[in-house]
Amino acid sequence: MLFHAAVAIAPWRHDQYDAGDFLKVNLPMGISVSFLAWSVLEFPTAFQLTASTNPALDNLRLAATYLMDCHVGERQYVGQIGDPAADHQFWGRPEEQNVSRPAYVWLDSMPASDLLGAVSAALASSHLLFKESDAEFATALLSHARELYAWAKADTGLCGASFPAATKVYASSRYLDKLMYAAAWLFGATGEAAYAADAHAFWNASGGYGDVFPSWDSTHVPAVNLLLQLASQVSVKLTRTPLGLVYPTWSTWGILSYSTNAAFMMALRASYSANDRESVLAFVRNQLNYALGSTGRSFVVGLGVDPPRQPHHAAASCPDLPAECGWAHFSAAGANPQVLTGALVGGPPSGDGSYVDLRSDYKTNEVAITYNAGFAGALAGAITLA
Repeated sequence: MLFHAAVAIAPWRHDQYDAGDFLKVNLPMGISVSFLAWSVLEFPTAFQLTASTNPALDNLRLAATYLMDCHVGERQYVGQIGDPAADHQFWGRPEEQNVSRPAYVWLDSMPASDLLGAVSAALASSHLLFKESDAEFATALLSHARELYAWAKADTGLCGASFPAATKVYASSRYLDKLMYAAAWLFGATGEAAYAADAHAFWNASGGYGDVFPSWDSTHVPAVNLLLQLASQVSVKLTRTPLGLVYPTWSTWGILSYSTNAAFMMALRASYSANDRESVLAFVRNQLNYALGSTGRSFVVGLGVDPPRQPHHAAASCPDLPAECGWAHFSAAGANPQVLTGALVGGPPSGDGSYVDLRSDYKTNEVAITYNAGFAGALAGAITLA
């Protein structure tokens, strides 16, 4: 929760930067919000025991409000703020950035099923979280979730088709999984059978299976988990390092986000199914322990043995005011002056021992809200189910 609070821009703005730079991208933000909301809904005891309930709810209220407020009119949605090409030319404090920050707005029949599905899932899951404590807010969340889902279902396609250059940093490769995920959350929020039927239809249309590693670009497994159909329909073989880290063979970027997302999904499974519960929980603990330092170094900033000291995060590399900050700090030796306690870095790119704590290596040392969302859920599950 400390890292998610750190990347929140300001209470009155409600929004969050995506990672180590200053883009606001609602597709990954939507998945992150849904994962965090799911964590609190499924594992409330863990948040209570760690005095994290109120920080989590505060963070989720801010983020959900922003995602909802970006729905500025009927079939009008502000899905991204900031041009990646311009944003990545700046290194420093966010308040000192002085470049054009265009808003990318999806209108009417522009395809955006991946974006709108992710946001709908975020709003529907947040509705469930707030419906008892703030009925008016929860009702508004659900109303927007319904409208965005209906639009996503009616005009199918990827959001990147409308703004390919701007969306390339989160170049989504699929949308049926986001529609399935949104439908599953809406079914949970409303109990309406039509949403469950939609979820199953999208499952069938997608070929019945997606990537085993959940991420902002792959929500098949979370959707199936949400519908309590995991495991019996899916058989996969995971690739592991000698020290036990599971990872996708097709990527060297943000490996720990995939392993901890997988751990979160398995913790959710263990919460409702007794089948192989001990082995499932052992998997969860092993992936978390790896991230926290069981192999001799921690991959969580500010925690454990030899934690990352140079995470790829522009603002964290800046010295205290009034000192200036710029590209010189991108390559500066030594630890970041600002410590992002609790932030999970990308992790080793090619097996045990391959990680280098170097700020310039964004594939292995960047931090992101999408990394911490599943990580928080896995931790909550491990605490609750211990």
